[in-house]
Amino acid sequence: MPPLLLLLAVLLLSATANGYPSTCTNATCGDLTIAYPFWLNSSSASSCGYRGLGLACERNTTLILPAQSHHRCRVSSIDYDTRSVFLVDDAAAEALNTTSCPHLHFNFTIDAGSALHLTRSDSNITFFYNCKKNASWPSAVELTGCPDYNSSSYAFTGDGYTGAADEYGCEAAVVAPVLDSHKKAMMEAPPASRYVEVLKGGFELNYSPHSLECGVCERSGGWCGNRRNQWNGGAGFTCFCDGGPCASGTYDFSIRSLVITLL
Repeated sequence: MPPLLLLLAVLLLSATANGYPSTCTNATCGDLTIAYPFWLNSSSASSCGYRGLGLACERNTTLILPAQSHHRCRVSSIDYDTRSVFLVDDAAAEALNTTSCPHLHFNFTIDAGSALHLTRSDSNITFFYNCKKNASWPSAVELTGCPDYNSSSYAFTGDGYTGAADEYGCEAAVVAPVLDSHKKAMMEAPPASRYVEVLKGGFELNYSPHSLECGVCERSGGWCGNRRNQWNGGAGFTCFCDGGPCASGTYDFSIRSLVITLL
């Protein structure tokens, strides 16, 4: 093979093996790999990945997706092929280690502009806490071991129950996402522990480009990210290409320019 073509082949293989620009390098936390569109929270001036998918690595062992509607979500795994992330409500899981009553304080909600969304693999469990009247639905399971409440608390495996919380004089109603497969499997477990186990199993979220400009950037061959403004400290959208930041909608790989020049 002529030397020039050999050099070109080597460069093409290098570009394929390292598909991201330097700003988009992978990281690790414990045994999990953090790759685009996720990114590791740091104090750097720029980040490559979707807004809201910055992850925190605690003690180099625990990966956390912060700021999810008052929930501390621990990342159990990421499937980059199916664009899925599996999460466990870490605060709830820790509380469940000391009681059989799933004492949840907040509904899990996702912002409208988020890159994350629930999947068909997910289902819901609804909890009523401290109810003055007994729930009459056959699907209602009374919870035991709820030290913070004097009256009855219940769990429901379906949807559409939250509106009845006032009817039964309940202090709070909380909806929690769980994996539907786990919920079906756990229904054979004793009522006192089945909801604890299914909550510990976590739930699944898919991710997709969170904005029109991010979608345009990816379709043109770039990677979405943010750069910090050195003047006001804010962060703005940036489309990263192989040579660094580039205008959204451009395909500015330096290797492409090299191929054109050599040919």
